[in-house]
Order: sequence, then structure tokens, then C-alpha cells
Amino acid sequence: TLFTTEASLDALKQTILQLAVMGKLVPQDPNDEPASELLKRIAKEKDRLMLVEGLRTTASDQIPANDCYMDIPGSWEFQRLGNLAKFIDYRGRTPDKISSGVPLITAKNVRFGFIGRDPREFVSEKEYADWMTRGFPRIGDILFTTEAPLGNVAIVDMEEKFALAQRVICFQFHEPQMASYLRLALMSEQVRRQIGSEATGMTATGIKAARLKEIPVPIPPLSEQHRIVAKVDELLALVDRLKADLAESRARQERLAATLIE
Repeated sequence: TLFTTEASLDALKQTILQLAVMGKLVPQDPNDEPASELLKRIAKEKDRLMLVEGLRTTASDQIPANDCYMDIPGSWEFQRLGNLAKFIDYRGRTPDKISSGVPLITAKNVRFGFIGRDPREFVSEKEYADWMTRGFPRIGDILFTTEAPLGNVAIVDMEEKFALAQRVICFQFHEPQMASYLRLALMSEQVRRQIGSEATGMTATGIKAARLKEIPVPIPPLSEQHRIVAKVDELLALVDRLKADLAESRARQERLAATLIE
């Protein structure tokens, strides 16, 4: 009854995401392991990767109170992106493209919440081998566009190998189970505002990896993350059904109008 336009339904989607990252969408369970314990395990994995693989993606360990931009439940914590994931970043020249071969995923393919396959661009096997020297995206990783457009985010669901173009960063989380929740967090207005505040540029606004890794995000206990994702999926499916009903209603109105005119 309340949401009868596409704009209102889009606002409803954003409200759902805002409630999710504020801890107001599902109840907290006192039996959940607190987020502080989860972050301790992530810190150990980060230290291991620094030792074994020479991981360099780190951020400041300190988060001043004024960087905590909203109230969160007591079992939650803030943590910076650079301490949660390895950043795979292919900034620099653009690889040579050909008509067929290994798919190339660019910023144009990363949409708000999913990866689109159009436009379809490709690189050769040799170019793929020469280009992809900083790491390979895996299923479940997150792709994030740093410019043109800024802030689109999607989970990798492609089983086939692909090359990653510039202006797209792959987040490879030290705890892979966090990816679904963090996709929602990165899509929420609160986190997007923090990212926007660190962006630069006039015509094409963008953010550098060094600044992006310092963005703090609210982290719930892992069990609560799973509950949040399930509830958001349920509610967004409802919004999508409302959008489909709205489109059908408009189509009926247009058919009726055409009939009356005839």
C-alpha cells in the first residue's frame, strides 16, 4: 500500500540495507560469539599471509571514536577494510582486447549487487598470463569499482577464469564467510557515504586503494551476519515482487488506455 512507485521501492531497499548494518534488522543473540573474537582470528590469518605470501594489504589498527560513524550493538566491532581482506588491484595500463578468448571484467560489468556480462570483452591466453600477476579472483570474492562508476559492488559467481581490468579491486577476505554480509554493508548508504568522503576528482570521482583500505565497516558476530543476509535476501525478494507487480499494473493501465482511445 505504501510503496507504489519505483523510487519508493528503491528507497525501501536502501532502508533495509541501512537497518541491516545498524543491527536493527534481526535481533542479537547473547549466545553468539562476539565480533571481537572473529576479528582476532582474522588478524592471525592476516599475519600468516604477511609472513607466508608477503601480504601488503593492511590498514591502521586504531579506529578513533570519531571514525565510528554510527551506533552499533555491543557485540559488534568496527574494522578497516584493509585488515579484513587482501586487495587485488590491477591499476595501470589496459590489457589488449581481442574478439574472443578469456573474459575481461571491467568496471562496466560490475553493477550494483551483481556482475553483468555485457559488454563482452576478451583478452588472449598470453595476455591473461602476462597481466594477472597480482592474484586471481575466486568465487565468493567481492569486486568493487573505484571509479566510473564509484562504489558498485558484486560477489564473484563466475566459475570460468577471467581477467580483471583497472578501476576494479577484488577483495579476498581473510574469512570468506563474511563476503555476503560485507557486500550488503558496502551497498548501504552509511558505508557509501564514508567511501564518498574519501573520493577525489571532479568529472570522474574515484577513490585510491590506500584510502579505501582505511574505511571502517561495522562487523557483527559471524552467526548474526548469516541471519542478516538471510533476512535481507527475504525482504529484497519481496521488494522485487512488488516491482514486478508495479510493472504489470502499469502495463495493464497502458493497455486499458490504448483500448479506450481506440
